Amino acid sequence: MKSTHVPRWSIAGMVFILIAIPAILEKIPPNRWYGFRVAKTLSDERIWYAANRVMGIDLLIAGMIIVTGAFITARLIRWNPHRANRTCFLIFLLSLSAALAHGYWALGRM
Repeated sequence: MKSTHVPRWSIAGMVFILIAIPAILEKIPPNRWYGFRVAKTLSDERIWYAANRVMGIDLLIAGMIIVTGAFITARLIRWNPHRANRTCFLIFLLSLSAALAHGYWALGRM
C-alpha cells in the first residue's frame, strides 16, 4: 500500500525552502506579513535583515530535512501509511521547532 501522506509532507518541506530563499537573500523589507515579525525585528532594519537571514537558513535546513525525511520514510515504512504519516509529522515538528528555537536564540544575541 502506497502512502499518499508522504508527498504532502515533501510539498510542505519545499514550501519552507521557497519561503526561506528570499529571506536568506535579504530581499524582504520589514513588513507585517512576511518574515520574522516580532517587535525587535520590526524596530530596527538591521536586526530585521539579520534575523530573517538566520531564520531563512534555519527554514531552508528544516525544509531539506522534511523533504529528505519524507522520501526516506516512504521507502522504509511504505507498508504502513499511518506510521509513515506519523513519522513525517514528527520530523516536521522537530525540524520546525529547532528552526524556531534557533531563530529566537539568535535574535536574543542581536
